[in-house]
Amino acid sequence: MKLPDGLYRLTPGEFSGGLGDLAILIPLEAALIAVNGLNPTATLLAVGIMYILAGFYFRIPMPVQPLKALSVIAIAHGAAPSVIAAAALLMAGALALLSATKALNLLERAFALPVVRGIQIGLGLLLLKSAYQMVFQRPFLLNGYQTYVDVGGLSVPMGVLLGTGSVLLLFLVLRLRSVLAALVVVGVGVGTGLLVGGGPSEWRLGPVPLDFGVPSPEDFWTALVLLVVPQLPLSLANSVIATADAAKAYFPGQASRVTPTRIAVSMALGNLWAGLSGGLPNCHGSGGLTAHYRLGARTPLATAFLGALLIVVALLFGRSAWEVRSLLPSATLGALLSYVGVQHILLGLNIRTLAQLSVAVWVAAVSMAFGGNLAMGALSGLALYWGSRWLSRRYEWRSLQAVAAQPVPAKLVGSLERIIPSG
Repeated sequence: MKLPDGLYRLTPGEFSGGLGDLAILIPLEAALIAVNGLNPTATLLAVGIMYILAGFYFRIPMPVQPLKALSVIAIAHGAAPSVIAAAALLMAGALALLSATKALNLLERAFALPVVRGIQIGLGLLLLKSAYQMVFQRPFLLNGYQTYVDVGGLSVPMGVLLGTGSVLLLFLVLRLRSVLAALVVVGVGVGTGLLVGGGPSEWRLGPVPLDFGVPSPEDFWTALVLLVVPQLPLSLANSVIATADAAKAYFPGQASRVTPTRIAVSMALGNLWAGLSGGLPNCHGSGGLTAHYRLGARTPLATAFLGALLIVVALLFGRSAWEVRSLLPSATLGALLSYVGVQHILLGLNIRTLAQLSVAVWVAAVSMAFGGNLAMGALSGLALYWGSRWLSRRYEWRSLQAVAAQPVPAKLVGSLERIIPSG
């Protein structure tokens, strides 16, 4: 809550909401360290600083996340740290250019509301898919440790029990109107991980030294073809335009600074640092904003708390990166992610007419049909939305327009929101 003198009050909800986006950050960041060899101090140090600066600049709990498509492709291909750094610099340059030329203003007008809502629904479905994988398919801990529990003669993975139990616990705590839901679930997860896994056998304190430099021309070409071309459309659709829309929905009186151009400039600065220091290519994101808000975050203090925590981990435990990240079970992250996914779908369903709903559902369906490619869904949605508008005007389909303009039943979202608690 903001006080009259311009300060913010630190409430329990800010602590809980600040942890809401760890389910997206930690798995990708840990994989990029383990598989691609990114510097563990550089990754979290930059993200922590970005969390603090972006939150207080935008005046809301602005998320900072890995560039998801870029990260997944880099992990799959085992891309070298220099190639990932080159990709971050190319993303920074592209976003800065789009901001300077005002091209983002044109893109914002082109991305009609139902297309943006469809991107949000599609992202919610992707989060639910990732949550399922974390609970039912991943090892119990991020370091690969797996354990089973005998339940009625059946050997059940511990992650399945912890994940399903954490989802129920999360919803129960939220039903009790406690703003500490995420803290409770994370605490139970870490406690279970220490009890079952035993915790790290050795702690190595201190940061890993940073290595500043500029990648080679060959790295830039590989990064452009392999990483940047798949990532840039997704960043424009979800990280820039959909994030600005979500900010206005969640913070109608506070989000005046959250414009597509300013979001893009912030991302450009974050990726410039990541590229020069060998850190984590990053973005803002509507899914992360939903995570922070729905789990209790209302002011920049939430993300400042998380940013400070990440900076401490980066500087104090950089040499024990894998051990620290393995304290949090995959199933706990999956439980948080499942809740965020549901809330993100509800945000996407906040729409006015049947015509808009049909476009939003189409965008989400195409995205999932193409393996979760939100950029492909957005392009198809733009074609459907603007094409249908042109045809209806060209041929004066008044009866079709009347049907399409029918409002979406208020019960559609209202009943779901009453069943599913929010922070």
